[in-house]
Amino acid sequence: MIPHDDFTPHGYLDNPYHSWKLNPSGVLRSMAPLGMGWHVPNLGSYVNNQFQYTAHLTIGLQIDHLVLVTPEDFRRHKCTINSQLHTKNRFEYSCLVPKYGVTLTARYFLVNEHALGCIVTLSTTSSRPLPITCYLIHLHTHNPHTSRLWEHGLYTLQDRERGYGMLGLASEGDVFTHGAYAADGSALSWEEMGFAISLADISAWAHGVNIPRPQITQRQQENGWQLRALALPCSFALDGQASTTLHAVLARGVSQDTSRKRWEEAMRDLSSAEQRQTADDERFWQ
Repeated sequence: MIPHDDFTPHGYLDNPYHSWKLNPSGVLRSMAPLGMGWHVPNLGSYVNNQFQYTAHLTIGLQIDHLVLVTPEDFRRHKCTINSQLHTKNRFEYSCLVPKYGVTLTARYFLVNEHALGCIVTLSTTSSRPLPITCYLIHLHTHNPHTSRLWEHGLYTLQDRERGYGMLGLASEGDVFTHGAYAADGSALSWEEMGFAISLADISAWAHGVNIPRPQITQRQQENGWQLRALALPCSFALDGQASTTLHAVLARGVSQDTSRKRWEEAMRDLSSAEQRQTADDERFWQ
């Protein structure tokens, strides 16, 4: 039986495609408060001259006027975060927002080598429908010192009709696509994306603060790294009688077309991929 317990909300997922020498696909590691992502090829003792990038998918919320994006936001509003499921294949956050009786779960797993999936479920004990905005955030760190292919800066694109955004390395670097759809048929309204350099900036932007967008080549003065946060807000009403489930994917590719195609394929394969991962967990824990 797969163990379910009160686990620490931090850890790793197995990336069976990763090999330091043969195929440095990246190490999958959690990120506070509700994130998971690739460290490529790793984030270790040789960080300054080996590390290429990190790409994390994380989740933020706005309930009425309450904004939850950074770890400090969740702590300030006395939210409880733990992990009730953590195997080598799947990692699930469970978050309780006590003010509104909202429970969020975010379950991460690999769909394939280049696509990280997340199933987000929200429910509430509230007797009235709650206006919810879910922020799907790609938090990225790029190390120009290990760049190839004339990677000078970062740009963004958004398709609000299809519910995805892109973060690309200009002009010939990799492209990352992330987005979601409502698996249960809930009506989603996609708003204009937020683009900044940190979760703190995205939190301020969600509060209505005018945060200037980063310049394409903007980097940190102390180490030269380029930090970006791309937030896609989708709004819906959460009814106390039913939960809402979102299927989300962060995909990577060498071009816009490749990245978008991998995102589309992973979105179609998400449910079957989780079934395979669950079956593998069950075989291990039988």
